[in-house]
Parts: sequence; C-alpha cells; structure tokens
Amino acid sequence: MESTVDAMSDAYDDLVAAAAGLLEVKEATCGRRTAAMEVALENFKNRWEVFKVTCDRAEEILEEARRRIAPEYVVDVAGGMAPAAAVEAASVPPFSVPQLEQAIHAVHSMTADLRQLSGGGAAPSAAVPPSDAALPSEEKDQ
Repeated sequence: MESTVDAMSDAYDDLVAAAAGLLEVKEATCGRRTAAMEVALENFKNRWEVFKVTCDRAEEILEEARRRIAPEYVVDVAGGMAPAAAVEAASVPPFSVPQLEQAIHAVHSMTADLRQLSGGGAAPSAAVPPSDAALPSEEKDQ
C-alpha cells in the first residue's frame, strides 16, 4: 500500500508540475495555440491520465481490503471476539451466529436462484424468503 501511496503522490506532483508548465507556456504565448502550447497540453493530458490511473489503483486496493476485512469483522462481532468499544463505536447491532448463518443461507439461495434465471446453470436451491433472514433490528420491530 505504501508504494501505491508513493506512486499516487509522485503522479500528483508530476500533474502539478505539468499544470504549472502549461500555465507558463500559456502566459508566454499570450494564450495562442503554438507548438509549445500543444506540447504542454499533451504533457498535461498524459500526466492527468497517469494520475487518474494511480488513484484508481489505490481505490481498487482499498476496496479489496474492505472486502476482506468486513466479513472478518462481522464474524468477530458475531463470535464476541471484537473489542466491545469497537463494536459500540461502529454502532453494530447485536446479532447471533444462528441469525448470521440464516442470513448467509438466504443470500446464497437467492444468488443460486438468480444464476439459474440468468442461465448460469446452477442447480435449483430451496429458496428462503428474505423475511426468514430478518436482521435483529427487524425482528425487534415485528
């Protein structure tokens, strides 16, 4: 991750330098489109694209980390392994392992049904209605 942040920082610095160069050329040419202006514009465009790519890469890394951490955290909370202060700070409602398993089963059933409907070739599953997988906050309301 550190190398990604460094790459993004370097790309940002290059973008700022290209923008400054473009402004200098624009001022020197009184805003007219000259060969120097075209080169400066092309340089700025290239630096902008590089910066966008490095930002996208950093976002992908963060999203992947979030996808890996979130399930582990939910399991820790469900199993009582997460520190109480962290659970309270995150405003995670209490739930039980059987409720979590029921919700996971419902999601897997719906996924299999959707695959079957879209021609994915998955075997039919016993669909569990979403109401069977009610979250704890929903159960309290009923």
